[in-house]
Formats: sequence, structure tokens, C-alpha cells
Amino acid sequence: MPVSPSRRIKCAIAATAVITAGVGFGTATANANPVTSAATRYQEPGNLLKTLDIDALTGSGWSKVDNTTVEPEESSEETEQAVEPVAEPALAPPPPVVTPDELARIVPGVPPEKIGEIIAPLNDAMVRHGIDNPVRQAAFIAQLAVESDSFRTFEEYASGRAYEGRADLGNTQPGDGERYKGRGAIQVTGRHNYQKLSEHTGVDFVSHPELLATGENAFTTAAWYWTSRNLNEVADTAGIVRVSELVNGGHHALQRRVADFERGLNVLLQP
Repeated sequence: MPVSPSRRIKCAIAATAVITAGVGFGTATANANPVTSAATRYQEPGNLLKTLDIDALTGSGWSKVDNTTVEPEESSEETEQAVEPVAEPALAPPPPVVTPDELARIVPGVPPEKIGEIIAPLNDAMVRHGIDNPVRQAAFIAQLAVESDSFRTFEEYASGRAYEGRADLGNTQPGDGERYKGRGAIQVTGRHNYQKLSEHTGVDFVSHPELLATGENAFTTAAWYWTSRNLNEVADTAGIVRVSELVNGGHHALQRRVADFERGLNVLLQP
């Protein structure tokens, strides 16, 4: 019965595997007769190809190049009929993390004219720093809402004199308390934090602390503070009270923080 070229190739592959596996087994027993003819027969690749009847395969549409087989080239007619690639449809941009309407419902006290200014930098900061599920988002927005007086200000109303001499904040030089009072959407406070922010962002907040209160920096720096304290994990596991303690250092306006957090969850978990 005639053997197809594909079956011959499979036999060739199998035979090659057997030959390779059999190398070095000629001395298995001391009294065995050495099969010298077989060992000699397969020492040279040329003999192996002849043994596997590759010449017969050549006549069936296969060609031999450098003792290897290659598939026959397609005809020019088949090549000319190549199918043109179909352009994939453009993907729609992802929806914003929080919509203006959702933010207004989470923080009812936010001035309507402020929403358009802050929604883009708020979303960008959350996307870039992994604040990417409703629990984290609700906790983040709740803290920012309290610290910024519902996004009305990115600079602490008080003078900052209360922070003077606070070594725990890095305020070791005269005037540091007022110079490095709370700024940004999360009210970053103290020379030490301003220095860390400068290293992280490349913006010299130590020499120019007022830059921390600008809209372009307020949310970036708030997200830095959030991730530097690992507050995504804290929000996921320990809850809003612990998040509030790490942001504020105590329980100031805790009821408001919890209420905004719960409102945020209700809004963001709606289908």
C-alpha cells in the first residue's frame, strides 16, 4: 500500500527520536554482540536521510535543502489571492472613574462650579494610583471632601502657627509651621512631607510651598499621600475609621467622613 508523504515525515521524526535515544546503549551487557553496522550507518546525517527515504519524499512535492525538508512553495496564483487584513473597530474610551453627577451626589456640599474644575484631575489621580474599586474611591473622596471643605479650598484656613516646632512633621526651622501648613486636596502638612513630595514629583514644594495649593498639584499630591500610607489596602481591610486616623491623625469630623464614605458606596455601587 502506498505511503503518503506526510506519513513518511512522521515516520522520519519518530525514527530520529529513536536513534537519538539509542545513542550510548551499545555497551549495555558485557557479552552482547556489538551492532557495529547500525552504529556506523547512522553516524553521518547523509546516511540517515537516505535511510528515511527522503529522496522519495522529494518526488512527492517536498524538496531537500542542506539535509532538511521544507514545505513546497505556494503557487503565485495562491499568493496573489492573499486576504487583506480587516481593520479592527476603534475602541471607545473608558468611562470616567467618577462622573460629575456621582461626585455631586457623594459630596452634596461641593459648589457646582467646582465640579467641572476638579473632576478630571480627581479621576486621573485615582487611575494613576490604583484607587480603582468603589471602597477605595469612596474612602478617598470622603477624606478629600472633609480636608478641603467640600473642595472649596486647597489651603488650610488656619495660619499654621499651631505646627511651629513640630519635629514629628519635620518643622525644625523658624517659620516652618506657617510655611508648611496644610495644602492640597488632602491638606499635606509639614516640611518633611513637602520634602518627600518634592522628591516624588520633581516639583520644588519646599522652596515654593504655595504650588501645592494649585489645582494641577492638589490631587496628584493627595494621591501620593494616600499611597505612601498604603491606604488602598487599609480601606480594603481595616475600614474607614482607620483610614481617617491615618489621614487626620485623630477623629476630627469622623462622623462626616463616615457619612460621606457610606454615601459614596451607595452611589458607586449602583448598577
